[in-house]
Amino acid sequence: MNSKIIKVSGGAFHLPGNDIDTDRIIPARFLKCVTFDGLGEHVFEDDRAQLKGSHSFDNTKNKGCTILIAGNNFGCGSSREHAVAALQCWGIKAIVAKSFAEIFHGNAAGNGLVCVTVGDYDHQLLLTVLEQPQPDEWMIDLQSMTIQTSIAGKPRSPIECSMPESDRERLIAGTWDTMATLLEAGGQIEETAARLPYMAH
Repeated sequence: MNSKIIKVSGGAFHLPGNDIDTDRIIPARFLKCVTFDGLGEHVFEDDRAQLKGSHSFDNTKNKGCTILIAGNNFGCGSSREHAVAALQCWGIKAIVAKSFAEIFHGNAAGNGLVCVTVGDYDHQLLLTVLEQPQPDEWMIDLQSMTIQTSIAGKPRSPIECSMPESDRERLIAGTWDTMATLLEAGGQIEETAARLPYMAH
């Protein structure tokens, strides 16, 4: 099982606004689920209903995009892990923002959702790229910590991004996925168990 996340590529789109909290990302009434299956269809459900089809997540040209461009303090509010899961179920694999709420960022790293930050100037540059009539596929490289964009097939200069080094290392190594890590260490676990007197059969 390969859980290493080194690069994320795909289309990108913008979600306007700052301080977007987890209650808006996935309303509380959807937290009763036993699994995360199906959460994607309810992401930003109340916001989308209020905007009656004009929300970023309802724009047909954004369907299939994997990179979300957000503002300041994304994911603030309650610590619900469902917010990360809902975005992933919708198809989001990475978020670029000016800043993230700490708990959301931690939940994201623990579930393989890449969250990187950029400064105000670079954030505006990224929005300028999105405004072009033919923006191409983007790529976030966690080894070089850069965001590569292009317009009509012409690459632009990479933009530097950042994330906590501990999170970057976990994503690249694949150790963010605790289940995969346990499976890979299965042989060592069995060897250790065999040496424990209270595990003897």
